[in-house]
Amino acid sequence: MTTVPTIDPTNPDQQVFILTQERLQVLLAVSNIEFDLIVVDEAQNLSDGARGMILQECLEQAVARKDKTRVIFLAPGAEGFDDVAQAVGIKKLQPSVSLLPSVIQNRILVSKAAEPRSLKLRLLTALGSVALGTLQSQRGFDLPANRLAAVALELGRTGGSLVYATGPKDAENVALQLFQDCKDQDNNQLRDLAEFIEKHIHPRYSLSGLVRRGVAFHYGKMPTLLREGIESAFKSGALNYLVCTTTLFQGVNLPARNVFIDTPTRGTSSRLEPAALWNFAGRAGRMKADIVGNVFLVDYDDWPERPMNKFVGFRIEPAFSKVATERRDDILQALSGELPRQLPGNDEIANVRAAAGLLIARAARGDIEIFAERSLKSIDLQKRGDLVEAAERASEEIALPASLLATNWTIDPFGLKRLFNELVAKISNDEIDTLIPRNPHDYLAAKEAYESIFMRVQRLVNLSASRFPILVAGVAVKWMQGKPYPALLADAIKRAERGRKKKLKEYEEELMRNPKTRKRPPKPTDINDVIRKEFELIEDVIRFQYVQLGKAYVDVLSHALRHTGRGDRVKEIFDFPLALELGVSTRSGWSFMELGLSRIAAAALEPHFPNSELGVAEARAWLRDLDVTPLRLSRVILDEIQGLGLVKVAA
Repeated sequence: MTTVPTIDPTNPDQQVFILTQERLQVLLAVSNIEFDLIVVDEAQNLSDGARGMILQECLEQAVARKDKTRVIFLAPGAEGFDDVAQAVGIKKLQPSVSLLPSVIQNRILVSKAAEPRSLKLRLLTALGSVALGTLQSQRGFDLPANRLAAVALELGRTGGSLVYATGPKDAENVALQLFQDCKDQDNNQLRDLAEFIEKHIHPRYSLSGLVRRGVAFHYGKMPTLLREGIESAFKSGALNYLVCTTTLFQGVNLPARNVFIDTPTRGTSSRLEPAALWNFAGRAGRMKADIVGNVFLVDYDDWPERPMNKFVGFRIEPAFSKVATERRDDILQALSGELPRQLPGNDEIANVRAAAGLLIARAARGDIEIFAERSLKSIDLQKRGDLVEAAERASEEIALPASLLATNWTIDPFGLKRLFNELVAKISNDEIDTLIPRNPHDYLAAKEAYESIFMRVQRLVNLSASRFPILVAGVAVKWMQGKPYPALLADAIKRAERGRKKKLKEYEEELMRNPKTRKRPPKPTDINDVIRKEFELIEDVIRFQYVQLGKAYVDVLSHALRHTGRGDRVKEIFDFPLALELGVSTRSGWSFMELGLSRIAAAALEPHFPNSELGVAEARAWLRDLDVTPLRLSRVILDEIQGLGLVKVAA
């Protein structure tokens, strides 16, 4: 089993891959692999913008390689699989619908009663609601800002409770409210998890204190091993309350006795799909532990909509078809080389760019008409033809190899052409050394090199003059070096505190000039806020945006070197996109992660073996004979290593 796409030469016909769509895209590009079985979990993600388009494209390629490839789509209560089958070239798809719930859910409406210390409870049914009575309490429920936490504390003390939060900051706030009314738990698993957080994340991260009281928050940008540690503690019953964002709506099997929801929105105010709410509500009820689970809908009568009145499943619509239908004129504009600037959000711009890039890539491959006919059946033939012709013109103008575009079409192909032209000019001017990305272990030299690369990519590909890539490069180099989270987060806190001191000085100078100024002094540094934003920088920018941009840079640079007769220098290019994605830059680190270990575990193991070039087989053999006792590893890390069967016994 591997999460990094390499073929096991010892047994290539019996290998299991667990991959994101981006990793699958790379695997298909670098090998002629054929699959016997493909299981697509959370298949509703085919509707998810650019990433949904990548998934569709990968499935189409995989199915085309082998007629007998079986594909299984899994999605909660979903419809639209026929459209998916048509889009990816599956000739026969047999839907199988299960209507038998493993547990029963009570949907209970909770609202504040007339008395400050009481709640009204009603049972929501298909015919309306039935009064259950009024609950008297020792706590008050008047404040809307803390009512969700107060209700959860009152009704969810046993059996494990999931509490929905609209975003990471909201999750932290609600968890802190729950923390105020909980006491420290005498529990070894919670103590081990808290110590892991203090040692391997940051000692000032408030999550460790929450965990000791049986409370945690959970969001998608957290390090993988931290999220898994939290989930494990909740599944075991050690954690009583877990406040979570939409990350837990999909892909995580985390049942609870109680689920608490007080809004049908996400983020600041955007609408949450009713199907997503039902998916989350489905976590209520623990098979083999509870016959019935409870979904508490707080202040439901005040919600702008009533999405929980009747079950709503996902409607799967392939993202490419949806964007091409709704944004056809914008795609035509992007195919002309001018990306639209007036779309309603960054996601819309990214989706239009990806759809245009996919069309150009298929035109370069020479099968765009077949692709358009299968994916755009709902579009008028003439309008479909306009898209095909525009893509073919763009492909001819860009004139980059089909193999290059095949894995980089989410990046603006016209931007890739601009990048190629500049790289060719610099190679011709004998500036190759300034272009080739190097191993990041010499920090100062690497920082300067990656600042230049990141700025060049942003300037030419994204037409951005921002100096943000300079900040990104400094963090990215340390990330690639394998620096632990405490060091990375300590740097982030120092940057935040320097920024606060600067603002405080500016405030004091303004106060001296104008004692009546309305400006306020800067607030103290919020450690949780800094850590959350650094997680977002690492996950959204470094491990996603710059992995994509970095791969495009490496591919374009390799093509430019060969184009100018300097292909001998290609072997010098360091695979920094993989180092960005994994967060380590040695072969040993990559091998540990290929075995399934998290970055935290890989970084903790790496210093104990004096060989940075361990292959996968060597790493497995070393771990098999390893005595972990003298390493003094965290219990959470030991559990991960043992859970993967990599060591005989975890001490």
